[in-house]
Amino acid sequence: MTKANATQTSRAWLGILVLGLVLEACLVGMGFLGDLRRHTIPFLVLYFLSFVPYGIAVWWSLRQADQRRVLVTLWGLALLFRITLLFTTPPTLSDDVYRYIWDGRLANAGVNPYTYPVDSPLLDDFDSPQRALVNNSWMASPYLPVAQGFFAAVYRLAPDNPLAFQIAALLLDLLTGALVLLLLVRVRLPGLRVLIYLWNPLIIVEFAHGAHLDALMLALTLVALWALIAARSRWLSAVALAAATLTKGLPALLVPVLARRWGWRYLALFTGFFLLASTVFALDAGWGLTGPLDGTGLFGAFRIYSTYWNYNGGLYHWLEVLLSGYPTPGAVPPEIVGWAPIRAAKLISLAALAVSLVAIWWRCRYCDDDLTLLRMAPVPVAAYLLLATTVHPWYIALIIPLLPFLAARPGEATGSGRFLVPALYFSAAVALSYLTYLDPDNLREYTAVRLIEYVPLYVMLIWAAWPRGGTGAIGRFGKD
Repeated sequence: MTKANATQTSRAWLGILVLGLVLEACLVGMGFLGDLRRHTIPFLVLYFLSFVPYGIAVWWSLRQADQRRVLVTLWGLALLFRITLLFTTPPTLSDDVYRYIWDGRLANAGVNPYTYPVDSPLLDDFDSPQRALVNNSWMASPYLPVAQGFFAAVYRLAPDNPLAFQIAALLLDLLTGALVLLLLVRVRLPGLRVLIYLWNPLIIVEFAHGAHLDALMLALTLVALWALIAARSRWLSAVALAAATLTKGLPALLVPVLARRWGWRYLALFTGFFLLASTVFALDAGWGLTGPLDGTGLFGAFRIYSTYWNYNGGLYHWLEVLLSGYPTPGAVPPEIVGWAPIRAAKLISLAALAVSLVAIWWRCRYCDDDLTLLRMAPVPVAAYLLLATTVHPWYIALIIPLLPFLAARPGEATGSGRFLVPALYFSAAVALSYLTYLDPDNLREYTAVRLIEYVPLYVMLIWAAWPRGGTGAIGRFGKD
C-alpha cells in the first residue's frame, strides 16, 4: 500500500468512527430516557438527530471502495448501537413483545394460541403478570405459525423475559446484515454499503429496543434471496420465503419477483409449504374465516385487521376521505364513516396493488441478472406500503435491507439509486406516528404528521422516477 493510499484509508476509518460515535451518542441519550413512550418528544428529537450522522455515512459509503479496516469498524459500531439500547431500555414504544411472551407460554403448555382470546376465562390457569400487558386481549393471536414456533422456542429458553426476545431480534438482525453483505459481494457491489442497513436508526430502535418479530421475517427473506442468488438453490429459496410469509404475510409480496426464477415446480413448493403449515395449526383452532370477530382461528385476526385496522396510512387514507367526505385526521370507526365508502376504498387499493404485482411479475421476465432481481425486490413492498390501511414504523423494516442494491456499481449509470432518497426519508419520517402517544387517554392521529410523512415522500418518488436524458429511472430499472 502506498503512503497516499494509507493516508486515505486512515481518513476513511477516522471519518466512519466519528460518525458512528455521534450516532452512538444519540442512542445513549435514548437509553437515558428509559420509557420512550412516556418521553415521546425527546425520543423523536434524538431519533431525527441520529439520521444526520447516518445520512452522511450513507452518502460516504456510496463513494468508497471496500477497506477491511473500515468494514470491521462499521460492524463493530453496528453491534455497539444495538447493545446500547438492548440493556438500557425494555420495549416501550410497542407492547407487542408481551403478546409474543403470552403466545410462547401457551405453546409450551400445549395450548394452540389461535383457540381462545387472551382474556378468556378458560386460560386463567396459565395466568402471568405479562397477560395483563398484552394488547388487544379480547382477541386470539394474530401471528402466523412460524412466528408461533419462534415464540415457543424463545420462551422455553427464557420464560416471561422481554430481554430474551430483544436478544433474539438482535441476533436475527445481525444475520440479516451478514446476508446483505454476502449478496453485495456476490453482485460485485462494495460491501461497505451494508451500512445502509446496519446503521439505519429505525432498524436499530425497532429490533434492539422493540424486539419486533419483523427481525425473523427479514432474516428468512434474506435467506430466500441468498439461496436463490448465491447458493443457486431454488427449493431452499422457496421454503425460506414460505417460512418468512408464515412469520408475517408481507414477504409474499416478493413472489412476483422470484416466481419466474423459481419456475412452476418451486412456486408449487412455496404454496404447498404454506398450506401444510397453516393446516397443522388450523386443525383444532379452525381457519377463522367465519364466525365472531374475536380473532380465534388461524386467520381470525386477519379478518379483524382487514375490517377495522386503519392507522397512519397514506394514499388509502385520502382515498377514504375522498369517497366518504369525512375529513378526519385519523381513524374513525366504520360505523360512523359508513361501510360503503370504506369498502370501496379498500377494493380500489387492493385492485391497484394487484395490478402493480402483475406488472412486476411481467417486468421480471427481464430479471435474469442477479442485481436486476435485487433491484426489483423493493418495488412490490413499496407498492404495498403506499396503499396500506395501516403503516406502523416497523412495517418499513422489510424494505431497508433491499436498499443497498439500488445504487450503481462504480462506473455504472443507473437511475435506481435515486429511490434511496425517498426510502431513507420515510424510514425517518414514519417515526412521527409515535406522536399518537402524546395523550395516552386519547390516542389519535394528527393531520400535520401525515402530511409531513407522505407529501415529501410522494414528491421524492416522482423526482426519482422522472425521466432524465430520454431514459428515466423506471425505464432503466430492470436493465442495469
